[in-house]
Amino acid sequence: MRPGIGLTQALSTKTLLTAELHQSLHLLQLPAQELIRYAEEQALDNPLLELDLHGGSRLRKQGRGRPAGGGTDPLQWVPAGEETLERQLLGQLRTAGLPPAVYKAAAYLAGNLDERGYLTLTPEEAAAELQLPEGVVTQALEALQSLEPAGVGARTLQECLLLQIDRDPAAQPWALQAVRDSWPQLCQGRPERVAVGLGITREEAAGALAYIRRLDPRPGSSCGPVERAYVVPDAEVFLQQGELVVRMNPDALPAAAFRPEYEAQLRQAGCPRTAAFLQGKRSQAQSLVYGLQQRRVTLLRVIRAIFEEQEAFLSKGWAAVHPLTLKQIAQRLDLHESTVSRAVQHKYVRTPYGVRELKAWFTSGVRTADGETASSAAVKTRIREWIAGEDKRRPYSDQKLAELLAADGLAVSRRTVAKYREELHLLSSALRKTIM
Repeated sequence: MRPGIGLTQALSTKTLLTAELHQSLHLLQLPAQELIRYAEEQALDNPLLELDLHGGSRLRKQGRGRPAGGGTDPLQWVPAGEETLERQLLGQLRTAGLPPAVYKAAAYLAGNLDERGYLTLTPEEAAAELQLPEGVVTQALEALQSLEPAGVGARTLQECLLLQIDRDPAAQPWALQAVRDSWPQLCQGRPERVAVGLGITREEAAGALAYIRRLDPRPGSSCGPVERAYVVPDAEVFLQQGELVVRMNPDALPAAAFRPEYEAQLRQAGCPRTAAFLQGKRSQAQSLVYGLQQRRVTLLRVIRAIFEEQEAFLSKGWAAVHPLTLKQIAQRLDLHESTVSRAVQHKYVRTPYGVRELKAWFTSGVRTADGETASSAAVKTRIREWIAGEDKRRPYSDQKLAELLAADGLAVSRRTVAKYREELHLLSSALRKTIM
């Protein structure tokens, strides 16, 4: 063999491997329905590629309605005629005259709101997922936050209230400054402290506080249910006779193969241009087939590793979740941490306690009285439960919640309780007493 030919073949092989690796990483990070759309686009452009979408095509043909043969999980479907927050927002975005990239990002953000209308991911995460500049996503967020109802698209309770006040021409004087500049004092429900902080009278501060209490801390709740039909679980996880079972969802992963009739044409092609065209399409198809296989294998390994670590959750619920990091799973599976991150982003699993995104099982830790570590998710579960069951005339203060946690052996400061409560989008005790 001539040296030049060997070098050319080596470079060609290296290029193919690099392309397959890039394809695999791209496929791994795609959510289920985006993966199906991407695979369909590839199949339309490649005559050598045969695609089996399993149930995915049924989901898409039926639009936002209930999938054929599907269950009754409200996280999986919403009746087609029912108005939802996402539909209302998309309708407003279509008439907003946004540039295509900004519209794409705004629509994506609108699909990532919780039932209260709060954004569930950061603009940086959205930019990375959409492969768009952060500046474009920032414009998209501003567009989303300009829609009705006022306050939608906020990331915190404070931002939610600021958005509403800023849009209200009849807003009480000093309300904006109170929320923006005296938030800690405001959350205590102490108008005299707000007055001192802003340099206004106690009556002016009390008027601002009374106005703020009339605002809606959950603007999305008034617009019907948050649409969840787009959530297609990638897997189902449960215990069967005490053994962990991870069952991958065929509806979430298309299967790809070569069309045999075109394979024969490739072998018999006499025209160099036809042969080169078919060879190029074969390489593309080969890359997609390999990438889909690798995606399934990697996702299965990651999901199994997560629930081997969090197996107690499957029988005891969120209170049994313990601290877990991406790094721990990466080390356990001998994968790069960024690979695990791609695998868990926007991937959902069905569990005995509902359908949730995989990253929900990665949580930080809180030291317990006996020296062990409990997850922040478990602490938040307790806080949410206690607030839900409290006497609304005498709601628990953050200090009282910290004392209740201490009685359960969890050493959590009042500041940490306040931080977790904010992350749960729950009001302070002073504001809960009036609003909730």
